[in-house]
Amino acid sequence: MNSLEYYLRLLPESERDFFHYMPTINELVAFAGEHFADDCALDGAAGPMTYRQMIDALGGLRGFLRDNGVKPGDKVGMQLPNSALAAEMILATMTYGAVIVPIPMTMGGEELNANLKKLDVTLYLYADVFQPRVDAAPLPEGVKAIAASKVAPSDPAPEAQNGKDTPAAIFFTGGTTGKSKGALLSHGALMRGALNGCYAPGEALRQRYLALIPFSHVFGVVRNVLTCFYTGSMLYTLEDMRTVVAVLPKAQPTLLVLVPALADMLAGLAKMRGVEALGGKLKVVIAGGAQVPEGIIRRYQELGIIVCPGYGMTETANLVSGNGDPYDYPTSVGMPYPEQEVKIVDGEIWVRGDHLMLGYYNDPEETANVFSEDGWLKTGDLGRIDENGLLYITGRSKNIIVLPNGENVSPEALELALVKIPLIKDALVREAVVDGVTVLQAEVFPNAPVLAAMKITEPEPAIRAAVEKLNASLPPFMAIRSLIFRQEDFKRSPSMKIIRN
Repeated sequence: MNSLEYYLRLLPESERDFFHYMPTINELVAFAGEHFADDCALDGAAGPMTYRQMIDALGGLRGFLRDNGVKPGDKVGMQLPNSALAAEMILATMTYGAVIVPIPMTMGGEELNANLKKLDVTLYLYADVFQPRVDAAPLPEGVKAIAASKVAPSDPAPEAQNGKDTPAAIFFTGGTTGKSKGALLSHGALMRGALNGCYAPGEALRQRYLALIPFSHVFGVVRNVLTCFYTGSMLYTLEDMRTVVAVLPKAQPTLLVLVPALADMLAGLAKMRGVEALGGKLKVVIAGGAQVPEGIIRRYQELGIIVCPGYGMTETANLVSGNGDPYDYPTSVGMPYPEQEVKIVDGEIWVRGDHLMLGYYNDPEETANVFSEDGWLKTGDLGRIDENGLLYITGRSKNIIVLPNGENVSPEALELALVKIPLIKDALVREAVVDGVTVLQAEVFPNAPVLAAMKITEPEPAIRAAVEKLNASLPPFMAIRSLIFRQEDFKRSPSMKIIRN
């Protein structure tokens, strides 16, 4: 079965001919207006809004950009929570021909200023909560700053004549160890990712989404915002993650886009309070941003909810592959999406296609480092492809531990094995010197609810025994020889990956 057949079979027959590739965000907006005008596009704190109303609002926001000196090609920085305004501003900026730069809410100080300058941001839109910071510290010269409460629609401005290769967005990337870089993505790349997102088990049209992944993350924009609007679905915006438990019953999502840490948290909520705590209508979870442990897939399976792991990077407009058969192949990240090429070179995953970034903005050296001469992106991820064409992630090349005996160890492989132990919530594996000997060390965060349910009052001996049992199943050089027990969760990136350094 080829890639397109693999994905089309996931959809009902009535929807298989509905979706087609559109190379610009402008065409997506027109498509949504043609097919879904009276359907609800957005809901949340600002109240419901139909597609017709949203598209009308985009014209006024383009007028706001024009009135504030933004020209096509300019960079618009946006440091806002997942609000209706943020979703609208993303679409308005891109259809205007400018480049949206979503900024993580955690970024501030010198790092923020350095990135505003490096990325040539001319207009910076910020959440009102940042007003004291903006008042206290000068922004780089040439940057105009406007608080969210001051954003007001103006006389509508027309859309730009964008093309497939027109720059559309810059997303920060750097993983858990690298320095922050800005990946420049075109309209065509974002739209390829958005189309790929339409392929998931069950009906795609007119679903209910809840925006839990920050819009500063490519996963949150491509798979939540753009795919949501591709399918005429409703996006319920969530401005404060602390309110998620109260919002879920209101939003009643049928599909959630989650990173594994969030998926695990919500599975725990459902176990304590029942699936009604997740809104009562959830059918599908799309999980990515980090490797998805099999245990999460099985926990949701018990709830009657299918979890589909996937793989992608900021540099690939997020989506490279998706797993439509998680119960049969729970450790795979699935089949590469149509119109993409994937190959393994010396154990590393290389990808090529129109979903790739244009490059790291204002960083030609880093761009040259990740592209081959014939246009392949060297992902830095290690993997393999099985006889069915399914992709598996086996580690990260930069994280490989080379032991004194010359053996190479992928810490991610050991971490996945450790989190299969029910007593362990999460784990981080590193090389360490203990009593003068180089060993593999695991830092583990105990799973308190499981320990309580099993009436284990002293977790360390129980976890040590479980790790020793795991060691017995591993080659001797891969054995965990040192354990560190954490009292609180790991420090995480905005996409909730554990920060390694």
